[in-house]
Amino acid sequence: MRSPAEMFALFEEIACADERIRAMTLEGSRANPNATPDAWQDYDVTFLVADVEGFTCSDEWLGRFGDIVLMQKPEAMELFPPDFPAGWFSYLMLFSDGVKIDLTLVPREDGEAYFAQDPLIRVLLDKDGLCPDALRPSDERFWVQRPPSAHVRDCANEFYLSCTYVARGLLRDELLCANWTFEQIVRVELLRMLGYVAGVRNGFPLNAGKHDKLLPRLLEPAERELLLGTYRLDSVDAVWKALRAAMDLFEASMAEACEALSYECPNDRPKIDAYLETLKDLR
Repeated sequence: MRSPAEMFALFEEIACADERIRAMTLEGSRANPNATPDAWQDYDVTFLVADVEGFTCSDEWLGRFGDIVLMQKPEAMELFPPDFPAGWFSYLMLFSDGVKIDLTLVPREDGEAYFAQDPLIRVLLDKDGLCPDALRPSDERFWVQRPPSAHVRDCANEFYLSCTYVARGLLRDELLCANWTFEQIVRVELLRMLGYVAGVRNGFPLNAGKHDKLLPRLLEPAERELLLGTYRLDSVDAVWKALRAAMDLFEASMAEACEALSYECPNDRPKIDAYLETLKDLR
């Protein structure tokens, strides 16, 4: 695998040699001062360019980055809608030596909008003074903030209501539907509440990382074991067990967070337990 020094030298060589490229930035984990470097980090690079269509009319110029194994061009796909604004274009490239580059082309005139949409940006090259002077890469958008009492209440309401949807799917023997609800809603709210309790223990704001990747390190060993056990969803019995574990973990975390924050703690668990038993009795 090419080293970071080799890759950044390559990016600089390409950007400096092409007059259409007016600025170059780095995003993602390699721009994050709080991220721990490792061999699997990709390179999230953006070129602010004078002529996007001059690049997108052919892929031949991409060969300068190395031997491409697989490439995705999200803005050129039909099945999935693009994430970026019109006129921006991205290339997700895998190379034979294990390197991954996510390269985005942004029109030079969209520079202000580009820098406004993501605070985790480091400037590598600026030929025309397009980039803000006081730019400071930050991952603060992923931090857990001290929640108002209404957020705790709404989180609990969404969590417990969605638990009943999981139960209905299980009672109908519709495992995939039950799992979808568990992963897309129940787990989201569980992780949110775990973030709140980690915050009251460690202080707000709390850096839990993108997709809560640092959160398990901030939990007690028993909590971490219980949380990881909820990821086994390969049978109806396993999902019932995971659901009960999620409810136990959620309830304990909410009680601790509410006590620390001096909030009234929602008391939905006994009623939801009784409701689930009512659903089971209908079989």
